[in-house]
Amino acid sequence: MPHWPTDDAAQHIKDDPVFWGLLLLLVWAPLPLGSNRFWAAGLLLVMVLLLLLGSLLSWWHHPGTAWLRIKTFRWPLSLMGLMVLLSWLQTLPLPPTWVAFLSPMAAAAQSPAKLMTLSLDVYQARFIATLSFVYFGVFLVSVLTVQSHQRLGTLAHALVWSGVFQAVFAAVMWSVHAKYQVFYVDISHNDAIGTFVNRNHLAGYLCMCLSVGIGLMLAKLGHVRRSPSNWRARLVNLLEFILSAKMRLRLLLIVMVIALVLTRSRMGNSAFFSAMLVVGALAVVLARKTAPHTIVLIASLVVIDIFVVGTWVGLEKVVERVQGTTLMTVEGGVSESIEARSEAARTALSIIKDYPLFGTGGGSFYNIFLSYRTPNYGYNYVDHAHNDYVEIATDFGLLGLGILGLLVALSLWTVVKVMATRRSPLPWGIAFGVAMSMVAMLIHSTVDFNLQIPSNALTMVVILSMGWVAKTLPRGT
Repeated sequence: MPHWPTDDAAQHIKDDPVFWGLLLLLVWAPLPLGSNRFWAAGLLLVMVLLLLLGSLLSWWHHPGTAWLRIKTFRWPLSLMGLMVLLSWLQTLPLPPTWVAFLSPMAAAAQSPAKLMTLSLDVYQARFIATLSFVYFGVFLVSVLTVQSHQRLGTLAHALVWSGVFQAVFAAVMWSVHAKYQVFYVDISHNDAIGTFVNRNHLAGYLCMCLSVGIGLMLAKLGHVRRSPSNWRARLVNLLEFILSAKMRLRLLLIVMVIALVLTRSRMGNSAFFSAMLVVGALAVVLARKTAPHTIVLIASLVVIDIFVVGTWVGLEKVVERVQGTTLMTVEGGVSESIEARSEAARTALSIIKDYPLFGTGGGSFYNIFLSYRTPNYGYNYVDHAHNDYVEIATDFGLLGLGILGLLVALSLWTVVKVMATRRSPLPWGIAFGVAMSMVAMLIHSTVDFNLQIPSNALTMVVILSMGWVAKTLPRGT
């Protein structure tokens, strides 16, 4: 890994175990089925509590500095804290008159109970509220611990290597069509799924890791030396590049692109390449000094990853799936068209109309949807809306959707400002990677539910924290 310059301010806090624990959490989260099981989410909670305790002990003798550090990130922390409070508020037993005022339909559904909750599935809501605390805790640990160029670079590399592991594992298991059982869950690798259950969730995870990796690549390009005039020196530079960390990183990105294409995820692939082009164009406009390097990298990604790698591993099959408009039967199950998948989201709009402010409770969608589904669904089980925006609005109401929307808007604005004002290679590159990751997830969330998968949501939270940290790093390095 590269040795980014270390900031002097970070030397006063001895929290190396906390930082390495954060890296372990980040790599571990997707391994047990995307942590999308109660026991796996429980492990995330235990790990985050240990990290919070470690941070508390590390900063114990520096309370003033810790408070100043927290104040620096008061806006994202406040918004995430509000989501934690809203999640737990949904689970609290309240007088019927209070619930009737806040959510009339929720009160009518529970009448004539002496005490009521805003959530119509309180046990599931407690689970989601716990996850909300996990996300808040990991964001807090990230911004407290990652306060130097070196650690920010190491964190980004950890994400890249985690993505590479998922890519290699997915390709190997898919090539042999492996089948096995994990804690009573039957896993079939008829698709490239990695350690997830659904290929779209692996695609979402790879999009985030690839975005951060591209940001790192751009950061490294910031150190490009002026081209020599004689051919011998150019040949030496070429050989150095082939053997350099830049080339190794580029190869790792290609590995992840191969796995992304192998997932055959329509929106996963579309979101990644769309985000790369959109944020790449924005970067060219905002940073004219590094524009040539950015254009060359983006062009090489498009040419090599789409036309060369994509053709080799079968990108045309992804295109065929994007163009499909009917239900297609494939080995291992049914693959839905985009139109069919969005039907659940359209139906769920009626839930938002009935529970507009506070929703029906975190994680309650699969239960509440039963009473809203149309005859077209028959007896088919629908566990998610296949649209994160709609599902967040049904679970947490427009209030929760507004809080998260404001968090996303502020974070995106922050990284765009970093790209516009900073010229230090690492902060600029990380800001690019965070922006690309956010745009990709915003696109992918229109037809899928990556943010309902704990590992992907946690990874996205850490990436958001990286964008805010990039803004606070000292200038001139």
